Amino acid sequence: MKILIADDDPLPRRLLQATLTKWGYEVVTAREGTEAWDLLQQPDAPRLAILDWLMPGMDGAAVCRKVREREQGREGTSAAAGGDGAAPYVYLILLTSRDAREDVLEGMDAGADDYLTKPFDPHKLQVRLRAGCRILDLQTALLDSLSEVREAEKNVAQARSREGAVGGKIQQTLLLGHPPQSVPGLRVAALTLPSQQIDGDFYDFFEQNDHCLDVLVGDVMGKGIPAALLGAAVKSHFLRALSRLLLLAEPKTLPRPDEIVSLVHAEVTRQFIGLDSFVTLCYARFDLRERRVTFVDCGHTKTVHLHAAEDRCDLLEGESMPLGFSERETYGQTSVPFAPGDVFFFYSDGVTEAQDASSGEQFGVERLVTLVRANGDLTPDALIETVRAAVVAHSDSETFADDLTCVAVRIAGAAPAAAVPATLEVTSRLTELETVRAFVRRFCQALPSPAALPDHALDQLELAVNEAASNVMRHAYEGRADGRLLIETDADDGRVRVRLCHWGRPFDPAAASPPAFDGSREGGFGVYLIAQCVDEVEYGQDEHGQSHVTLVKHRGVSMPGG
Repeated sequence: MKILIADDDPLPRRLLQATLTKWGYEVVTAREGTEAWDLLQQPDAPRLAILDWLMPGMDGAAVCRKVREREQGREGTSAAAGGDGAAPYVYLILLTSRDAREDVLEGMDAGADDYLTKPFDPHKLQVRLRAGCRILDLQTALLDSLSEVREAEKNVAQARSREGAVGGKIQQTLLLGHPPQSVPGLRVAALTLPSQQIDGDFYDFFEQNDHCLDVLVGDVMGKGIPAALLGAAVKSHFLRALSRLLLLAEPKTLPRPDEIVSLVHAEVTRQFIGLDSFVTLCYARFDLRERRVTFVDCGHTKTVHLHAAEDRCDLLEGESMPLGFSERETYGQTSVPFAPGDVFFFYSDGVTEAQDASSGEQFGVERLVTLVRANGDLTPDALIETVRAAVVAHSDSETFADDLTCVAVRIAGAAPAAAVPATLEVTSRLTELETVRAFVRRFCQALPSPAALPDHALDQLELAVNEAASNVMRHAYEGRADGRLLIETDADDGRVRVRLCHWGRPFDPAAASPPAFDGSREGGFGVYLIAQCVDEVEYGQDEHGQSHVTLVKHRGVSMPGG
């Protein structure tokens, strides 16, 4: 143990030094208070100090006060509490000839732990030192224990982070289906933004045939991996129930939504009751031939149905209880007609219950309905993004207390004759670029509403196609003029798609360097410009060696700068 002795009188200082050295302590000395304070600030400073009260410059009580202020000064956290960055605790003994009660109290108030009167009694000094060393040893053990606790807390935080990563993979892999892109007459998009905790939101899509699509949207009560696993289990039961009923059904006959939900209910409700949990969900079937949606609502949030022709919204809901409430529950289905341009918006309560940080006001169903009605002409992707942005603005946060889940389904109009896909084949000569641009422009200008693009969107698409075709000619065919470039165009009432196919060198956009806007480096501007001008870009290659660049421009959505 290293001990500091500070005394301006050499005789008691040397006597104390000799005594402590004889007892086996390492001793450092100071002749006055300022020197003592400097020594106590060194990295290897003594943890115990004997300070004469009356010293020139800075007396012992002043040194005590400065030591205690330093220990408490860093972020208001004391060393005794093990605060990060705080100075270690120093046990302070005042050496004084003043032994009146008020003098002792004054010294203690200054921060001294003990006092010793002059001339010191060796036996009393030894007792004081042993007490001080014991207190410092106990404090060291306490700090070690606190360090172990902090390490354990760190390990728990890391485990929770790993749990969150696992939960995210569960959500993406097991809970969230992929919106179909191949159902004629329907446009579908979906989004889930995980909350700070893992939740049990899930959705899936079942393409029954070329005119029927089933949409499943649900939410398990609770949070964390257990809720996510229960959501995955419910999805699995729906797949099994659907498969079983399809095997039992008559040829070309689909099981009804209420039959599917009832079978899942029979299989999972008892287990959910045992787990003290339940699931809200909506199972909806879109039949494009009948122009009707038939749904079973199990206590889920009300689905928004936008009637495009009438510019009004209905809220669709059923009377059934959530899965897991009662084994005696029966599930009925409801059917409503739809028309071209109609939009159905499914969502979790994470949307409507998002709160304003200052007032606590919820986003609410009414605000959501107004938003869907005002933006119903957007594509499902753009509509969902509009809702997401509005919820973020309302809550003033990119994170939410509950998962934010949205599924949007838009009923397309009848495909106009002018929207029949068109094809153009050109060589890889750069002079063909004008032909490519004119082909794309003629196709888009021939599209009647609602497939037609606004002028600014057509300009952006034409520019993107020009850049993509130029890249193919310059880089994929390395400037050769004998390459083939196939241009395919098609459209529906929400988007225009241009696909450029070639047999040249494939292109990996991830390998392209971003453009240097300061002029320090050439290249990268084509890929950047294409991404800025269209809503979707896909680069790919099939098993036959044919590469493609697919550009999609959504109607009614302007890119930055558009």
